[in-house]
Amino acid sequence: MSHGFMIKNRYRNLSFWRELVTATRFGLVGIAATSVHIVVVWLVLNQAGSNLFSANTLAFAIAFGISFLGNYIWTFRSPGSPRRAMFRFFLISGSAFLVNTLILTFLVHGGWFSPMMSAIFSAAVVPAITFFASRLWGFKYNGKDLDSVNAEMQNSTCDKEKALEP
Repeated sequence: MSHGFMIKNRYRNLSFWRELVTATRFGLVGIAATSVHIVVVWLVLNQAGSNLFSANTLAFAIAFGISFLGNYIWTFRSPGSPRRAMFRFFLISGSAFLVNTLILTFLVHGGWFSPMMSAIFSAAVVPAITFFASRLWGFKYNGKDLDSVNAEMQNSTCDKEKALEP
């Protein structure tokens, strides 16, 4: 085996583990945001007596704040401008919310589940949609994610060090 092949293979393994860590962090943030979403829907429905769609909208807004902060700071480690990332994440989340609301409406009006079970199911769909859109577009820094930028910087440093070797 050539040295170059081993380095490429090691880099692929490193990339895989990096992606797995990113997906795990995103999942944990998503679980937290989804849990808050469900609790807020339950509280607003059962304690305030509001309607389901108002409760879902309020819950989504609160979950959005948790999700953005968790993903911006922890999952994707503050890539680029927070304003741009928030705008993009808002577009992604708004689209996911639209899908969430359509699913919720379909399930409630179809009469298949109770309003609470319908809200749980529709809220569970949002993290999957937002992960792929966030990873591919929402939290990119100049067209790249921060891990790619850091890896490029590290590789260029290694190349410079090799050039200085006798």
